[in-house]
Amino acid sequence: MNDPKSGKEGLNVWIDPKRCISNAKCTTAAPGIYVLDEETQVAEIADWEGATVQQLFAGARACPTQAIIIEQYGRRVYPQILTPMFEAPEPDDD
Repeated sequence: MNDPKSGKEGLNVWIDPKRCISNAKCTTAAPGIYVLDEETQVAEIADWEGATVQQLFAGARACPTQAIIIEQYGRRVYPQILTPMFEAPEPDDD
């Protein structure tokens, strides 16, 4: 499944069904790779073998809710999780 020549070695792509809002932008960005399930209307990968890394990322970047998660060797590469720049302010005790 992970052919080193395809660039997908160690790659894991999954769709968070709780975040998917079925707007199908991923299917437009990577037609034939991402499709909406007919029953649940949640995106899924229809052609992992034929997908290029570029198509997988294009679909993920097109998703407005960032429901498509891409990991490589167990580390998330998209979308990035950013740590807060500042600590949360202390609540006022007034």
